[in-house]
Amino acid sequence: MCQFEPDPENSDKTTNIVATCGGNSVCFIDVTTGKVVSKYIPKDVKEMLYSLCWATWPVPGGCRKEVARVNVLATAGVRNTIHLILPHQSTCFLTHQLTAKRSLRPIQALIFLPHDPYTMMVGDNNGVIRVYKIAVTGSPPFEDSCSMEVLYELSTESEIFSFAFCTTTRILLAGCNDGLMGFEISDDNHNPKLLKFTMPIKADVETALVDSVEMIGDGWVASKCALHPAIYIWHLPTALGCNCTVAPSHLLHWSDTDNYFMYLGLQKHCGLLCCGDDMGALWLYNIKNLDTSHKALKPTAVEPSAIFPWPILSDSSTEKKRKLNLDVYDIVVDKVTINYDGTCIVAVTNNNLVCIWRRKR
Repeated sequence: MCQFEPDPENSDKTTNIVATCGGNSVCFIDVTTGKVVSKYIPKDVKEMLYSLCWATWPVPGGCRKEVARVNVLATAGVRNTIHLILPHQSTCFLTHQLTAKRSLRPIQALIFLPHDPYTMMVGDNNGVIRVYKIAVTGSPPFEDSCSMEVLYELSTESEIFSFAFCTTTRILLAGCNDGLMGFEISDDNHNPKLLKFTMPIKADVETALVDSVEMIGDGWVASKCALHPAIYIWHLPTALGCNCTVAPSHLLHWSDTDNYFMYLGLQKHCGLLCCGDDMGALWLYNIKNLDTSHKALKPTAVEPSAIFPWPILSDSSTEKKRKLNLDVYDIVVDKVTINYDGTCIVAVTNNNLVCIWRRKR
């Protein structure tokens, strides 16, 4: 997984730092230099980290009573443990194991609520969503001043792969093995009804798996169903009014692949959506000017604005040691993230490469 760090002073922007996780570590990379500026390795040698997400916390600024803002990264994986990290201080100030070691369930999705960065949703491979409230009583580095409490639990009844939260409807969407699920999240109701969305079907595809979902703004959603050669753009409030039936307004043409789990990357500020494929290519879409003002009988087909093919790589150290080149086997792009002005795209692959793409001036 990978995600750009938000600018703590301007939520519409990002910094030059991108966080990546895979294996037993999280790397913080400066995309202007390509160098790893800090790295977190859990003490548990059996940990394998699958997911991460950022939050910006307002914290007291001291005697001047100013409110400072600090970025925190959450990451988790196979050991059913949440790690909260201060990247610029290279410290993990809290580790929290969700269940006893004898019943470990890998954590596969994390999200902080946009309107409440101290509330985090944690989804595991058994379909359980735990809603956590994080309490902070001190200032960074938060030593012994941070704790986590489970407010309540939900179940999608299906393995969870991704989360998105709609601020318009307060619906939490979860891409799952059995399709797209949702819950209306509120402070008053800790037992919301499970919403099961009816997604578009493809005649020759038996699975209903939704591996990636993103909110693109104003109730509009981008979602990707496994083995479908398209990314669906649709309106969540409209679907809620039609018994949770999804009717896409646009179909973004994408790879006709038989591989799963290539996650969408979205940057709302510049209106770009991107997804990699199993040939190492990036499919980029300009969604800022999509016409969503009228209802059409059929969804509008949209071609990618650009497709960036996998580059030809030259690795002198590999050649000297007579090892196989990195791209001998298929390069699957697992996840993509875009900086705020669309000048830099970062992709992570199935063979642990971090690829930085910069727009030419």
